[in-house]
Amino acid sequence: MNPFKRLYEEKIGALTIAPDGNVSESTPEHPLVLAGSFNPLHAGHIALLKASKKFVNRPAYFEISVINVDKPMLAQSELVRRAAQVNAVGESLIVTNAPRFTEKSSLLPGATFVIGLDTYERLLDHSYYPDRRVGGQSVIENSLNLIQENNCRFVVAGRVDARKHFKSLRDSEIILPARFLGMFIELSESQFRSDLSSTEIRRQSR
Repeated sequence: MNPFKRLYEEKIGALTIAPDGNVSESTPEHPLVLAGSFNPLHAGHIALLKASKKFVNRPAYFEISVINVDKPMLAQSELVRRAAQVNAVGESLIVTNAPRFTEKSSLLPGATFVIGLDTYERLLDHSYYPDRRVGGQSVIENSLNLIQENNCRFVVAGRVDARKHFKSLRDSEIILPARFLGMFIELSESQFRSDLSSTEIRRQSR
C-alpha cells in the first residue's frame, strides 16, 4: 500500500521523505527536528535548522504533521507541495500524524525538537490546557514527563516582537519546574535571529 495512504489512514505514525523524494516508512534515530507547517518554507526556517545543528550534532529534518489540533487534516496534494519545498533545498522531511509534542516524542524517541519562543510558551501555558489535573499533577507536568521519558529535549529560538525587540528564552515569564530545566536549550540572538514571518510572506504574496 502507498505509504501516504497508510499514514492518512493512521496505519503508520510517520514516514520520511529524503531529499531525492524517496519515501520510507522508517524514521531516523535521535534526530534534530524542526516541526512546522512550512507554508511557505522560508530562509528563516532553513537558517534556524542550520543554527541548531551547531549545538546538536545530529541528522536534521523538517517535520510536518498532517493532523492539526485546530485545523482540518492537511490534504495530500498540499503535503506533496510542501515536501517539494523541503526537497528543493536539499533537506529531508519527516511526515507524521502527531500534532502534539507528546505524540511526536513517542514516534521519535530521543529527538531534539527545535521550537520558537511562542511555541515554548504555549507548551507551558496553563491557559492552553483543560483546567484539570491527572494523577495529582497538572496536564503540563504530565506532558513534560512523557516527553522526558522519551528522552526528548528542545532547542528554543527567540522571537522579534512588533517593536523589533528580541526576546529569548531567559526573557520568558513562564516558570519552568526545576526538574525540566535540562530539557530546554536556548538559542541567543547572536546565535539565531530571523525577522521573517510565514504569515507576512503569505499576506504579501496575495
